[in-house]
Amino acid sequence: MSENYRPFFGTLTNDVDKAFPDVKSLDITIDRDPYGWYCSKEEQKIIHFTKSSLQRFVNCPNPSCQQGGLDLQPFISYRDNDEFTLSCNGHEGSPKGRRRGDPCDNTFKITLRIERE
Repeated sequence: MSENYRPFFGTLTNDVDKAFPDVKSLDITIDRDPYGWYCSKEEQKIIHFTKSSLQRFVNCPNPSCQQGGLDLQPFISYRDNDEFTLSCNGHEGSPKGRRRGDPCDNTFKITLRIERE
């Protein structure tokens, strides 16, 4: 398993149907680098997920970012259709987090479309 493996809330599975039984359909579009600082190609910036292709975690494209990224579970669990802009929760310190550096300056722009039963 990779270090970014995180099972969905309350389960030890990556099965979206089991983790979110009330979700009928899901469409999430994430711009990982809205200001174009870290990704050189458009296909690296924009990530799109549906219910069948959903991942739990999206990495930050900032090569200096440590322990950052975006956890998608709170959006699926607690939010409805909307657009969000969030700052990365990482820092630019040492890789294992022993020395915290400046906060990562990357942001994520998220568009969520979800239909619940």
